[in-house]
Amino acid sequence: MAHPTAGPSPGDPWRATLAATLLGAERAPLRSMADGPLDLPATGDAGADLLAGIGGYGAYHLAGSGLTGDALRPFPHRESAGPPCPTAAADRLAGLMAENGPAERIEEWCRLAAARGFRAPPELLCVLDRRRDGATGSATIDPVAAAELAWLHRVCSGRDEPDVAADDWTVGDAGTRVTAFTALRRQDPAGARTALEAAFKGEKADMRAALVRALDEGLSAADEPFLEACLDDRGSGIRTAAQILLGRSPGSRFIGRMAGRAAAALRIVETKRLLRAPRHDLVVTLPEESPELARDGIAPSPYAVHSTGGPRAQLLREIVALAPLSGYAGHPPRLWIERALASEWHEPLLAGLTAAIRRAGDPAWTQATIDVLTTACAHRLPGVTATDATRRALATVVGTLPDDQWERAMTAALAGPLDLVPTMLDEAPEAWSPAFTAALLDWLAPVAGGPVAGRDVLRRGGLPRQIAERGHADRDAAAAAAAIAARLPDDADASLRRQITAMAETLDLRAAMRREFDPT
Repeated sequence: MAHPTAGPSPGDPWRATLAATLLGAERAPLRSMADGPLDLPATGDAGADLLAGIGGYGAYHLAGSGLTGDALRPFPHRESAGPPCPTAAADRLAGLMAENGPAERIEEWCRLAAARGFRAPPELLCVLDRRRDGATGSATIDPVAAAELAWLHRVCSGRDEPDVAADDWTVGDAGTRVTAFTALRRQDPAGARTALEAAFKGEKADMRAALVRALDEGLSAADEPFLEACLDDRGSGIRTAAQILLGRSPGSRFIGRMAGRAAAALRIVETKRLLRAPRHDLVVTLPEESPELARDGIAPSPYAVHSTGGPRAQLLREIVALAPLSGYAGHPPRLWIERALASEWHEPLLAGLTAAIRRAGDPAWTQATIDVLTTACAHRLPGVTATDATRRALATVVGTLPDDQWERAMTAALAGPLDLVPTMLDEAPEAWSPAFTAALLDWLAPVAGGPVAGRDVLRRGGLPRQIAERGHADRDAAAAAAAIAARLPDDADASLRRQITAMAETLDLRAAMRREFDPT
């Protein structure tokens, strides 16, 4: 018995096209149909032949099936969201996608395109759509592809009109409800809170917590009674959300309680001295655990026994972090910072004070803290030894400055202790100016080519990667980085060599990406 021949008959072009669609254009290429009913010759490009076959032979196959012109519905009109990006830039994105390139580079490509008003290549929309829910995220992709993707979704779903966002926060999935509630809160803060109070007990714990967090939009003193009541909720997520919001509400009873606790824990005692300036000492009284503290979210973690100072020091840090800086008005900020540094409890005190300064954004406290900690890190503050906690605190406070001020402070720090620089860069802005990038590379060159101790600081701190990702990438920066890599000593650690080499390659790639968007 003869077996049937595998594959579709050469005389049935539609079946051949279906086979190529299912198996792939490369595995089952369409043969020349020059002698077929539509005279579609093979072009040598398997993908192009497949697309031509789907369109041509699909229409031919349906001919005479009884379908009329009414069955053919044109796609809705698609408005252009901007000019197409340059060919070289489009090729770059295609390469990054094909090679499953790092999310950082794809995000950077999207930012560069968005800044110049370009839209993403149409042929990559489906790949970008998959990336929106993955490593890259919609916030990066939407500026260059949202309009086209919305059109594509409408076409694929058969809907002629775009989706309309629901305005009823009581229906839909959790994300939809929170979005709608946030919008209502933006329009009518009091009305949104009143509506939430009425429906609150009927919601599940996770939904209640999400809706309480949404009260951050339009947060005011009027929300305090409701948030105070949430502190007694059985759901830990609801209590935590309320604690965070009350901590952001100046003048709230919550902040007042923290101010009272900080005053009980910290006081400066002045001792008069004959013919000499008065002496000031910081007296620290560690707080005790209590139900009242726990209600406000101040409780040691299970791991506090292993942290510096133990559970009570952790309570002190949390109280100081949430207390208002106005509670220390009896003495100048500089004195409080100096005395905290000299205290045996300097680590929890520094962590708490820097968190409070970061939250408050008070210029006087910020500048005084930077001055004192810079002096301490340079080993010029009598009686104080700089520690990792000191360097972290300085980096945290300097990190609150506007980008240009941060760069000036960081440039000054390059002249200081070597081990301070990697810590300071942990709080760096996302993007640096050309001038600061050049200054940092100038600083890096002698360190990378110098003694082993300096090179070890670079290797452990991961500083080359910071420069690669945040530095301003242009020809000069790429060339400077390549020169540093080429001049590394023969005895350089293999890990540092890899980091420096990767830094040079990344800066070169990023500089090339910019040139592709701005060809000259």
